[in-house]
Amino acid sequence: MFRSLLVAVVAVGFAVADDKKDDKKPEAKPALKGSWTKEGDGHTLEVKFPKAGELVVIAAAGEVGLTVNCKYTQEKDGTIKATVKNTVEKGSFPEVPKDGATFSFKLKIDGKTAKLSDFESKDINGGKDVMEGEYTGKEK
Repeated sequence: MFRSLLVAVVAVGFAVADDKKDDKKPEAKPALKGSWTKEGDGHTLEVKFPKAGELVVIAAAGEVGLTVNCKYTQEKDGTIKATVKNTVEKGSFPEVPKDGATFSFKLKIDGKTAKLSDFESKDINGGKDVMEGEYTGKEK
């Protein structure tokens, strides 16, 4: 369970697809914003976008937890590409991602729900099953 939780923490991020285009140049995608939560077998994942290009993932399971600070970019197709900057551990978290670990995914936000899909990482094994799915929250 803790390995899955770790993978979930490292793998979080969300993509908002915006297909509108200007005749002269493509419009910039809106910055991701808000806080999104997914609950599972005894753990909670929270994904926050404090400002453009920054992603914070918080995992909590009882007395242990992990905060993963990442930077991200968003591709034209909506794919989010994230890199771990640093981590803060609470208690003795079983596995902590290394600084520089990378992952990517897509996130479709629809009001107060978000669906994470297409998770991939060469640095994080097993993240797809844990990370993908429905999240709830609100945009700020």
